[in-house]
Amino acid sequence: MRIAISTLTGYGNYGNRLQNYALQHILELMGNEVVTIRNTTNPSEMILKKKLRQQFGDNSSLTLSLKKFISFFSRSKKLNFARTISFLTFTKKYIHESTFEIYEKTSKFDFDNDIDCYVIGSDQVWNYAFPSFSKFDFVEYSNKPKISYAASFGVNDIPEHLRDFYRTGLNGIDYISVRENSGKKIVSDLTDAQATVVLDPTLLLSKENWQEISTKKFYTEKFIVVYFLDEIAKDDFSYIQKFAENHNYVIKRMFSREDEELWESGPSEFINLFSQAEAVFTDSFHAVAFSIMFNKYFEVFERNFKGPSMNSRIDTLLDDLDLTDRWHSKSGNAKPIDYVKAMELLNIRKKESLSFLKNSLKEVESQING
Repeated sequence: MRIAISTLTGYGNYGNRLQNYALQHILELMGNEVVTIRNTTNPSEMILKKKLRQQFGDNSSLTLSLKKFISFFSRSKKLNFARTISFLTFTKKYIHESTFEIYEKTSKFDFDNDIDCYVIGSDQVWNYAFPSFSKFDFVEYSNKPKISYAASFGVNDIPEHLRDFYRTGLNGIDYISVRENSGKKIVSDLTDAQATVVLDPTLLLSKENWQEISTKKFYTEKFIVVYFLDEIAKDDFSYIQKFAENHNYVIKRMFSREDEELWESGPSEFINLFSQAEAVFTDSFHAVAFSIMFNKYFEVFERNFKGPSMNSRIDTLLDDLDLTDRWHSKSGNAKPIDYVKAMELLNIRKKESLSFLKNSLKEVESQING
């Protein structure tokens, strides 16, 4: 079958690029031809620039002040540019993106004629807080069969004013799977469907699979990876620094401009760092996933974030693998991790997750051929 993946299109988020690659790889191993739709709906930066031009004009004092402000951070812009190039390079090499793109004003979807089935996910494709979120994330423009694989809402509840919107979108999907238990509850609250909770696609691949697309850089020093999507609390960073000092480890900070070399690194170097790290400290779901993949000591911290909690996906994964004690405790989490047991549980979840995907695709294929 020719399958189109509908997911978040981002060139700056490690988890996004790696989950896209993993889902594509699994679908291809099942004998399908796969393309990922470039969905550029409502990118926030473009909206900001457009609004400024509309409201103040290109030569207004506010617009000129903004330009000066941006030029003041020219070094930061250069770093961001280099980082984006790294992500685009990875995408071009490993992800089969569509030549076409869709965005908020797209009205013709002729590409649908060449697609047999859509797979929506994984990542937070149904998070209403994202500026890119729209009806397109439910692939409402097509009547072809639709499967969601490990799709995530990213939140525990849907606001009342959006419930009908979500209900309509979910009812248009033939086979629904989600990444966390809270997502399963949302689906059952809004529809008559029963969602299956499956693994994020990054966990369906082996560490050997990941090392095939990893950089080959070797680090001589022993180090820990610190990867936080939000600002690290001072007490938490002091704890991490003390851990590193006690073990004589170097700290490598990802997603931090304090380490310019790593800031510019793409997804392949992300894999490489996790494969060589002695330990990982993070608030990121995919950092947890790759820590488990490579059997690393890790501690996961609450995100320093004022919006709705995004912990459900981490909670679900840790519950599944009997690793709930990996949430950071002020008294320390220094006990070793039982990876023999965790890997046994992971293999069970892999079989269940792959079974959902295989069975859903088999039914879609029978519909097409029937």
